[in-house]
Formats: sequence, structure tokens, C-alpha cells
Amino acid sequence: MEKQIQIEDYIEIILRRKWFIIIPFVISILGIVLAFIFIPYQYKSITLILVERQKVPEAYVKPTITADVADRLSTITQQVMSRTRLESIINEFGLYNDLRNRLTSDELVEIMRKNVEVEVKGDTKREDLSSFTISYIGNNPEIVMHVAGRLASLFIEENLKVREQQAIGTTEFLDSQLQDLKKGLEGQETLIKAFKERYMGELPSQLEANLRTLDRLQLELQTTNDSLRGAEERKIILEKQLADLNSSVIIATGSRTAIQADPLRTRLIALQAELSQMKSVYTEKYPDIIRLKNEIAETESELKKGQSSGKDAANAVRSPVMSDNPLYISLSNQQIGVNTEVKGLREKQKEIMKNIAAFQSRVERIPEREQQMASIMRDYENSRINYQNLLNKKLDAQLAENLEKRQKGEQFRILDPANLPLKPFKPDPRKIILIGILIGLGTGGGLAYLIEYIDGSFRKPEDIYATTGLPVLATVPRIRIGR
Repeated sequence: MEKQIQIEDYIEIILRRKWFIIIPFVISILGIVLAFIFIPYQYKSITLILVERQKVPEAYVKPTITADVADRLSTITQQVMSRTRLESIINEFGLYNDLRNRLTSDELVEIMRKNVEVEVKGDTKREDLSSFTISYIGNNPEIVMHVAGRLASLFIEENLKVREQQAIGTTEFLDSQLQDLKKGLEGQETLIKAFKERYMGELPSQLEANLRTLDRLQLELQTTNDSLRGAEERKIILEKQLADLNSSVIIATGSRTAIQADPLRTRLIALQAELSQMKSVYTEKYPDIIRLKNEIAETESELKKGQSSGKDAANAVRSPVMSDNPLYISLSNQQIGVNTEVKGLREKQKEIMKNIAAFQSRVERIPEREQQMASIMRDYENSRINYQNLLNKKLDAQLAENLEKRQKGEQFRILDPANLPLKPFKPDPRKIILIGILIGLGTGGGLAYLIEYIDGSFRKPEDIYATTGLPVLATVPRIRIGR
């Protein structure tokens, strides 16, 4: 049969094994006392740093630092917690002097890293970080306060340095890109200038001027053609008058011997008059003009051959008649003037036609030049827009840089300076006492239970009955013998 254990049984066991409970409990109390004596007190100093937003509205000055505060704070933490920075703080405040003989500098730095804690206030996922705390744990409360203040100042200085370096770096990068783009823009401007100088007169912007010039030249050509036609008509009239005057010359009247006009010269004058009239209508390559030129050349050749035989007689007759004839002199002078005028008008006509052809060629080439110019100007316009946009960004970056240098941008400010801890942060007396009592009672209770479990003696009749199932007929009571 299995025995049912009652509360009285537990009380009896506790009373019977009381020393197995008391001794571990006393030992745990001694351990608590020793812990208070030998465990060094540790103090914790905390400083609260506020994240201040940019003082100048972002609508006026746009910041160049786009990283959120949480990421920037993580970067600054890594920089402040570097071995160089922590070693300088350890040497500055004489930290861990009792451990320097046993530990290396890297191990001391690692201990300090564990004693420094940075806690963010606010929701970093929503970029709603408004403040954070920096705490340091150490043995000396005054030194702990100074170290916490030093760490806070390092965070503030590093934040200002990082923001200013990023702003300066952004400005320098934009400036270098701007210089490269400016060189490219100047090269394109040089290309445009060379293109305009090379194709001056064929540019799209000169189309209207070329058309007006072409209209003026055509009008001038028409006027010149009219003037040339009138001059050639006057020339023909004068040549006919001179021909008629030469043909009507008689050498003798009455008793003098009459010499008739030379038929070759008369024919020559007629051919020349006909040629002049044909030239006013047709070009030099016209067949009739070529034929008349050949006939004139033949007539002049025949006339030169016959000059030797009739030269004296002709001079005897013509010299007194023609040289003294006012009408002949007047007609000859007019003929010379008309010939000069015709020659000048023809040269002017050729020059005008040459200019017309040149301007027509310019007008015909303008569409091709316009396409070439459009390609060049398209690239130039794109470069100019990029240059202007980059210039505006550089100006914005310079404003942001000045903002950071004057500390008007986002910055860290100490809201609560590092406090002087009056009570130790570790060890916690209540926790130590509670843990010691629990350990003492648990150890004593466990030891008493173990001994009771090992002990197989019967202490009550019920124990024998529960074990063997046989009833107890008699019991011998405990006899105490007095001294």
C-alpha cells in the first residue's frame, strides 16, 4: 500500500532535518554578505541628446545629406566606438588602471565598448527619431559622469564633421562635373561658330535675307536688261545713220571726178549693225551670230586687201568730207558712248547673273545646312540644359554647405547633461538578497529531501503497514534517560 503524505509529515521532516536546511541557508546569507563586500559597485551615468531639425526651412535651402538619422547615428557610433577614440578616452580619464597589467589594450577597449550603451528614442522604421541616450558604466561615479559627457561631445562633433564633409564633398563633386560639362559646352560653341563661319550665307536664319537679296537682284537684272536693250537699239540706230552717211558720200560733183562709195565698207557696216541687233536678242552661241561674225571677218579681210589700191583716192575724197562733217563727228562720238555703255551693261548683267546663281545655290543648300545645324544645336541645347541644371544644383549645394558650416542644419544638442550617479547601478541589493535566500532555501530543502529519500528507517506504525501490509501489534516508545 502506498502511504498518503500529509502536511504534518512535511512539518515533521522539516523539523527532523532542520540542520540540513539551516546550514545551507546560513551559508547563502554569508555569500550575500561576501558579495556585498567584494563585488565592486558600478555606477551608470546617462546623457540625453536631442536631434534638432534644420533651422532654415527646406523649401528655401534643400539639404544635401539624404541619409536618415538612424543610419547616420549608426555610422557615428561606429566611428566614436573605434579603438583609437576609446583608447584616447581610457588614457585621458585613467580608466581600468587595475586591469592594465593583466589585459592588453584591445581587451580594455572591448570592455569599454560593453560598458557604453547607445539607445535610440522613437520609431526608427518611420524615421521618427527625435532623441537618443548615451550611457557609461564604471566604478567611480564622478569619472563615469565625465566619460559620459565626453562621449556625448564626441557624438556631437562627429555629427557636425560628417555633415560638413558630406556637404563639401557634394559641392566639390558637382563643381568637377560642372567643369567637365563646361568644357564640352565650350567645344560645342566653337563647333557652332566654325559651322556658321564656314557656311555663312547658307544658314537657315539667313533664308529670308537671301530671298530678299535674290528678289532685288532679279529686279536689278530686269532693269539692266531693259537698259541694255535700249542701249543696243541706240547703237543700231547710230550704226545705221553712220552707214547711211558713208553710203551717201560722193567725191565729185560737176567737173570733179566722182568716186562711188566703197561697197565692201557699206556691207561691213550693215553686217555689224545686224550683228549688234542679233546680240541684243540671242547669245553668242546662236548660229546666225556665228555666221555674221564669220562674214564680218571675211569682209574685213577683203577690205584690207583693197585698201592699198584705193587708199589715196579715198583719202582725197573722205578726208575733207568726213573730218569736217559735224554730223559725222557727233554720230561717231555718240557711237563711242553707246558702245561703252553697252559694254558696261553687259558686264553688269554677267555680274548680276553670277550673283543670282550664287544666291540660288545658297537657297538650295539651306535645307541641308538646316538639318546639319539642327543636329548640332540639339546636342548643344541638351548640353546647355544639363549645364544649367547642374549649375543650379551646385548653387543649392553651396547653400547647404554654408548652412552646415554655420551649424544651421540638422544637429545633435545635449538636452540632459550627464548626471552624477548617487546610487550604484550594480550590484542590486534586493536582487542579490532575493537570489541568496532562494538559493539557500532551495539548497537546504533539496538536501533534506534527498537525505529523507535515502533514509529507509520506519518511524511510525503506519510506515510499516504501508510497506509490508501487515498490521502492527505493539510498539516500543522512545525512552529518554535523564542525566
